[in-house]
Amino acid sequence: MLKVCLFFISSVLSTSVLAQQWQQLQSLLPKGTQVSYLVLEADNQKTIASFQEETLKTPASVQKLLTATTAKLTLGDDFRYQTVIQGDKSKLKGGIYKGDLRLHFSGDPMLTRQHIKQLLQQLKRTGVNKIEGDFLLDNSAFNGYQWSNGQAWNDLGVCYTSPTSAIIVNRNCVQGNLSVTSAEATKARLFVPDYEPVDITADVDVVTKEQRDTLFCDLELTRDSHNKYHLWGCMVPRKRAFPLAFAVNDPNTYAQKIVTAEMKKAGINLIGDVKVATLAYQTSIPSSSVMASHLSPNLPVLLKQMMKDSDNLIADSLFKTIGAHYFKQPGNFRNGTKAMKLILKEQGIDLENAYIADGSGLSRHNLMSAELFMSVMKFVYQQDAKLGLLGSLSVAGVDGTLKYHKGVNSKALKGKIIAKTGSLKGVANLVGIVKTPTGDKLFVLMINGYNQANSVTNAVIPRVEKASVYLFEKAFFKHIYEGTTPQ
Repeated sequence: MLKVCLFFISSVLSTSVLAQQWQQLQSLLPKGTQVSYLVLEADNQKTIASFQEETLKTPASVQKLLTATTAKLTLGDDFRYQTVIQGDKSKLKGGIYKGDLRLHFSGDPMLTRQHIKQLLQQLKRTGVNKIEGDFLLDNSAFNGYQWSNGQAWNDLGVCYTSPTSAIIVNRNCVQGNLSVTSAEATKARLFVPDYEPVDITADVDVVTKEQRDTLFCDLELTRDSHNKYHLWGCMVPRKRAFPLAFAVNDPNTYAQKIVTAEMKKAGINLIGDVKVATLAYQTSIPSSSVMASHLSPNLPVLLKQMMKDSDNLIADSLFKTIGAHYFKQPGNFRNGTKAMKLILKEQGIDLENAYIADGSGLSRHNLMSAELFMSVMKFVYQQDAKLGLLGSLSVAGVDGTLKYHKGVNSKALKGKIIAKTGSLKGVANLVGIVKTPTGDKLFVLMINGYNQANSVTNAVIPRVEKASVYLFEKAFFKHIYEGTTPQ
């Protein structure tokens, strides 16, 4: 009996010491940082380390792991977005189509202007030379807001937050640049391609770094709902042009102008107008109505880009599509949320304690815990033969968002960490696998509320001059990989 008691006490003390040693790593983080983590043996689910794993935190783009898993379960590998021109073929006689035609947009995040051109060329080849009616741009696939609740307003003008509408062309994004043409220039020069149907102006002063700091000025953007933008403020001279990427705030008008221009190039005479219309929602497209069609890449291709490049537009479009597919109605952020929770619950993953606002993780309203993410990660790992999602995760030092990630860029960890990243201001999360000599380890690491400017001298590990997220990550993964605890 005495031996049993001593063994129990020894085990408790050992566990307590190990937990304390793991928590000592937190001194590597900037002052005030909030951290949660959970590390398990992949084969037997034994906990290696944990800290505040039940605490809800901002997930950022690791949210895409939920979206990818749900899409695989619901839509399947054969899923493709379909964009079609629909009509009644009996109304076409002698090259004249009498009536309205319908260009059905499905929220395809990969649809380009070139694809619109090809659709109209297909229509032309069916014999349509003239349309005595309107050309309707059908946006009924999605409804509700184009951005999720909780996105930062000052991010909405840039392309990583392009609006997720049913109508997407060129990723709802316009490229341009600002340049300083000479050493004497006092104003920056704006360039936007002439073929882009947007109105962008600029009045940007060229200043020295000292002037910028003294004046507290920076590059600013004003936008309105009709794809009009104005750049103002200041910039410091640079050798190369400063790249710009403007989110198209009014996808409907943008698509109208593109379709109008491409229809003229195709040689189709439209008597009516190109109009945006919310028509009756279609759960499927009748093949008899299809006069021209374009298909996106299949779901595995979409997910690979979404996960490795952390593509927000693909994620939120799939999120709405999941809602539409599950409830047989126009997709939006609300039914996408409900569908995701119901679909994952059928697999034993209960997310009722999570707040899910979108599929990309851009919303600051999203809340998830390390424990909840681990439930998803375990499912993805155990069901990889069926889901095939592990191959879409980024690999440390090799590809995706982990190719140059400072926290995992050591030679020892190259190729050993396979994960999804999640980053916003003050957020640095990772969810995935560490491939170690003793077997795979599953991990969730959620770092929230850090401010690198407030880094302080490290007291526990004196050799470290400044605390940082990257130092913490390196130590965290080193100990997982080596199977040791911090000293």
